[in-house]
Amino acid sequence: MVISPQQLQSREAYALMTSLVIPRPIAWISSISPDGVVNVAPFSYFNGVTSRPPIIAVSIAPGRGGVKDTARNIRTGGEFVVNLVGEEQAEAMNRTATEYPYGVSEADEVGLELVPSETIRVPRLAVAPAALECRVERIVEVGEPPVAHILGEVLAFVLADGLSYEPLRGVEPSELALIGRLGQNRYVRLREIFALDRIPYRPSTTG
Repeated sequence: MVISPQQLQSREAYALMTSLVIPRPIAWISSISPDGVVNVAPFSYFNGVTSRPPIIAVSIAPGRGGVKDTARNIRTGGEFVVNLVGEEQAEAMNRTATEYPYGVSEADEVGLELVPSETIRVPRLAVAPAALECRVERIVEVGEPPVAHILGEVLAFVLADGLSYEPLRGVEPSELALIGRLGQNRYVRLREIFALDRIPYRPSTTG
């Protein structure tokens, strides 16, 4: 089967993309409006871009009412926090995906505790097992309708107390217990972890 993107409606293309590019990490983003209202919302078009400097990318498509609060806040404030989502935070994360009216704080509605960030004005979520405090590096608009692809430089990695961390290994993934996004309204738990060592190239000695 070969599917041509040109033959797909926008929603069909979205459904196919999100069913194939899986599992996707979830950026549970906190941002702050010019009026000081903290917005919290999840996005799963999210990943790392570079390590030095550490840059992440998140894509925010327009909502039914136009530009989403998160994208608007990031544009005006230039800062945001990517809070990572573990199994225990799944239900709260899903509740913040509700399209609340502009000016309503999802943190207040859902009952999420906010704590001051280390490097930026935007607070992070106390419940998150890890958080990336970010400053906008650039915003690129691509697609139809235009999707805001936000590149953010990580100014601080904040890890929950008790997580194992080693400089050359990072954080133990089983302790984070993060969830990933699949297509539609489905998610996946990080359960079985296996390792495959890199195989060095060795010239063949035959023939």
